[in-house]
Amino acid sequence: MTAGNRLKFALIGLGRLGSIRAKILAFQQPRIELVGVCDTKPGTDKWAAENLPSNVKYYSDPTECMKSSGAQAVLICTVTATHAPLIIQAFDFGLHVICEKPISVDLIATKEVVEKAAANPHLKFLVPFTRRYDKSYRTAKALVDKGDLGEIHAIETTCHDQQDPNAFFVSFSEMSGGIFLDVGIHCIDAGRYLLDVKSGLQNPKKQVNRVIAMGQQAVYGDLKKFKDCDNGWGMVEFANGKILTTYLGRTLTNGFEDTTRLCGTKAHSIITGTSNVEVRDQYGIRYQSVPDAFTFFDATFLADLAEFADAVLDGKSMTCEPEDAFEAGKICLALQQSFRSGLPVYFDDEGMPILE
Repeated sequence: MTAGNRLKFALIGLGRLGSIRAKILAFQQPRIELVGVCDTKPGTDKWAAENLPSNVKYYSDPTECMKSSGAQAVLICTVTATHAPLIIQAFDFGLHVICEKPISVDLIATKEVVEKAAANPHLKFLVPFTRRYDKSYRTAKALVDKGDLGEIHAIETTCHDQQDPNAFFVSFSEMSGGIFLDVGIHCIDAGRYLLDVKSGLQNPKKQVNRVIAMGQQAVYGDLKKFKDCDNGWGMVEFANGKILTTYLGRTLTNGFEDTTRLCGTKAHSIITGTSNVEVRDQYGIRYQSVPDAFTFFDATFLADLAEFADAVLDGKSMTCEPEDAFEAGKICLALQQSFRSGLPVYFDDEGMPILE
C-alpha cells in the first residue's frame, strides 16, 4: 500500500470503549476510513446513525460485517469471551486486526491466536496497551534506554478505579477474567515494557519464575461468588531476578489513579497518576481527579490507531508485539489463579504457568 491510501476499517462492538473508538476512527484519523460498524445489541444502530457519518454501514452480525463492509482491517471492542474467535475469523477473512485487551480469559485460546498471527505474517495484529502509547511512560522508557536510572531492578505499579454505584464490574467479573486480568494486564505489561525481562535468561522460553497474589472484597462483597476481589495485590518474580509488584483497586472515591515507580540503581522515577491541573481555593491546594482511565489516557487511543495505520500502509514497526499480549496474559491468569487458591503459581520450562 502507498502512503496516499487510507486504511478501510470496520469496528465490532459499540459499547463504552467501542463508541469512543468509532468516533476516533471516523473523525480523527486522516489515514483511516471507517466503512462499517457492528453490534448485536438492539438500539445501537440508532446510536451509529446519530453519531457517525452516513456512509458508515451498520451490521448486527460480525461475520457479515467482516465479509461485506469492504474493510481491510477490523477493530474488536467486544466482551472478552468473544475476542479469540473473532480474531481467528478476521484472519481467515484476510483482515488486519486490532483487539482490545486481553486476547482471552483462556490460556489455550490465547496461545492459538498468537500462533495464528505468526502463521499470517502479512497481516498486522495489535493488542494495544495504553501505557506504551502514553507520553509519560514513553519519557520514562527513554530514561531507561539511555541508562539514566541505572539498572532497573524492580517496578511498582498501582491502578485504581473509582467506585461504581451500579457495580457493573461485579456481574462482568464472570466474563472479564477477574481484576488481575481485566485491570492488572495493563500494569503487568507496563512492568514488562520498562523492565529488561529477557536479559540474563538461562532458558529463553522462561521469563517468569513464580507469581503470588492476594486480595479483598472490601466494598463489593458479591465478588466473592465470582472468586474475584475489589482490591488485589500481586508480585511477579522474573527468571532474571527482577521484581514487579502491582496493587489494583476498584474502591477509590475521588476518581481514577495510576502510578508506576521505576527502581533503578542510579535513580528512581515515578510516573504519577494524577491530573496536572492544580486547584487553589478556600479549602487549600489540591489536584483535580480524572473520572476514569478513558479520560486519563485519551491521547493514547489516537496514537495506537495512527501507529497501526502506518504499520499497514507503510510497513513500519509497532510498539506492541503479539508476544507482549501473550506474556502479560499468562502472568495475569497466573495471578488470578494464585488469588483464588491462596498459593504461588510457578512457571514451567516452556514458560507456561502451572495452573492445576
